Amino acid sequence: MISNAQNENGTFSADVKLHLHIGDQRFELGHLGLGFALLGDAHAIDATEGEIETIVDEKVTRWPVRFTSPITGESKRFTFEAV
Repeated sequence: MISNAQNENGTFSADVKLHLHIGDQRFELGHLGLGFALLGDAHAIDATEGEIETIVDEKVTRWPVRFTSPITGESKRFTFEAV
């Protein structure tokens, strides 16, 4: 999570949270890029679809995705495409 506090340069950062939702489970994302993401912790997830959620300064956006690479416990990185 990035703090909304003023930094030493006198600028402000947004409060950002990233999650992956699969059924009733929620996983924290450590990074979100164009067509890929990194889980905060490695998990083996047996699913083909889910929802990515971004929360920026309390504004929630969710969109459905289809996984284009398996999510294994060996790697936090997975790829996806919007559904």
